[in-house]
Amino acid sequence: MKKSILCLLGGTFLSFQAVAGLSDALLAYRYQQYPAALAEFSYLQEEGDPIAAYYLGRMYQLGQGVPVDLNQAMALYRMADAGYYFPASAEFGKLLVSRGDVAKGMNVLRKAALAGELTAVYELANLYSEGKGVDLDPSMAFKFYEIAALDGDMKAQYQMAKMYFDGRGVPQDYESAIKWLTRSANQGYVLAQIDLAELYAADPLLQNIPRAYQWYSIIAAYNADEIGRRAAEKRDILLRGKNKKGLNKKTLGEIQANIGKWKLKTPQESVPQEERDENDNPQIEGFNDPKTLQKMIQEMGFLPRSGQPFGVTTQMVDEAITDQNVQFLVETVEKAQKKGETGAYGYLGDLFKTRLSNLTEAFLWYQKGAEAGDVYAQYQVARMFCEGEGISQPDAATCYAWLLNVQKAKDPVLNGLAQNALAVVRANATSDELTRGQVISEQLKGTVNDEQKHKKKNAGFLGGF
Repeated sequence: MKKSILCLLGGTFLSFQAVAGLSDALLAYRYQQYPAALAEFSYLQEEGDPIAAYYLGRMYQLGQGVPVDLNQAMALYRMADAGYYFPASAEFGKLLVSRGDVAKGMNVLRKAALAGELTAVYELANLYSEGKGVDLDPSMAFKFYEIAALDGDMKAQYQMAKMYFDGRGVPQDYESAIKWLTRSANQGYVLAQIDLAELYAADPLLQNIPRAYQWYSIIAAYNADEIGRRAAEKRDILLRGKNKKGLNKKTLGEIQANIGKWKLKTPQESVPQEERDENDNPQIEGFNDPKTLQKMIQEMGFLPRSGQPFGVTTQMVDEAITDQNVQFLVETVEKAQKKGETGAYGYLGDLFKTRLSNLTEAFLWYQKGAEAGDVYAQYQVARMFCEGEGISQPDAATCYAWLLNVQKAKDPVLNGLAQNALAVVRANATSDELTRGQVISEQLKGTVNDEQKHKKKNAGFLGGF
């Protein structure tokens, strides 16, 4: 078989080596020691570190220790995006759109959004909501806001509430509006807190003076600026007004006690886990539909995915790279796999292939996932056998065997990719290689677990975002 015949999924992976200086640079940046951060980030960026390139880009974009230079920020974000650092991809996409390159910017934002960057999901929602560079589409905007809101983005939760109130992009639903507005407010989003206080104070259908008093008090307690002063004034007006409705001494005492105990909720706490599990992400054309995902995997060689289903955050990956210690990362993914998240090993294979730049380890984790029944991992194993990535040399027969297995998958994304790959293999492999592949395929049936027995409900390939 010709070497690397499956180049239709090929790509150049940016190699970089984490160095101890990154920890010092991040510490200096966190404490606004910008000259020290600039020197260290600049050195690391020149060595090819995408994390350093991202933070250096932020410094040039925001004028932190350097003059604002959006061209320099763009160049740095582009470099970090090429290194699969998706926080940079989100910023890069936003800048592209703001400069009029909407088509490219949208593609970059979609990639970052699939990888779980909520700023990218929120930006896509805003573009459709406002009709900036794309057709005005409130229904599409709502879908993106919902994805981000379910993952705990407080701004997206606020926008969802507004759309429910207005009946824009979704049927009008006051109950759902209040639910999402409250979730946003409980995370500390002051616009949501103000709206809740105003609604409870004055809306004929929702009026609840004690709740209005409580939210005005919270705003006043946590905001020392003009917003807090005005909230305190409105709270006191309620107390002095003729229509106090429930603001007796006992209720006021309970409200004060509640305010004393009140604390911000984290994004994860804002939405109950069972609600996250019950809600499938909507299929959105041009974002996560089968044809779009097939094209993305073909171009990139892997599928950007959020690590949240497997307990992995961007910060965890960054720390693993910075500390040059992946042990905790591996342990977290293995726990998720044992709990039934069948895509966990495949996700870890993607991390080793991209952010951690270790094809040998990537192959081993893809293989573990493939043997556990994950068809995405099976496809990646097939690809690496065909390309000779992470192994000593290409193996057409084993590649063909795994592709035959993937071809039977019900997932339209992987089925389509397998069909395309099989056509390439059959055109380039020898008859002996194809025959041996058939034999190996039969042998694999006895070693691979039935994926349907182990997959959790709604945890399929398309639902892993």
